[in-house]
Amino acid sequence: MWQSVSLVACGAILGATARWGLNLILDPLLEFLSLGTLVANLLGCFIIGMLLAIFWQFPQISNEWRLFLMTGFLGSFTTFSSFSAEVIENFLSEKWLTVFSLISIHLVGGIFFTMFGLFFCRILLK
Repeated sequence: MWQSVSLVACGAILGATARWGLNLILDPLLEFLSLGTLVANLLGCFIIGMLLAIFWQFPQISNEWRLFLMTGFLGSFTTFSSFSAEVIENFLSEKWLTVFSLISIHLVGGIFFTMFGLFFCRILLK
C-alpha cells in the first residue's frame, strides 16, 4: 500500500513541476490561450495514448509503472482544474471567442492527441 502511495506521490511531484515549468515558459508567449496549460494537456494526452498502447502490448509491465506514470505523473501534469478556471475567468470577462476556443482546442485536441499517441506507439511497436 505505502509503495503505491509513494509511486503516485513521486510521479505527481514530477508532473506538477513539469507543468509549472511549461506555464512559466509558454504562458508569456500566448497569454490569452494559457499556452502552458494547453501544451501540458495535449502533450499529456499524447503520452497517455502512447502508454495505453505500451501497457496493452506488454501486459507483463508491472502495475507500479502505471501508477507512477499515468496516475502520478500525468494525473498532475495534465490539469482539468486549471483549464476550467481559465475558461471561467474568460467567461466572466465576456471574452466569448476565447472561451469557445479554449473549450474546443482542449476537448477536441485532447481526444485527437490521445488517439494520435496510441496509434503512433502501436506503429512503433510493430
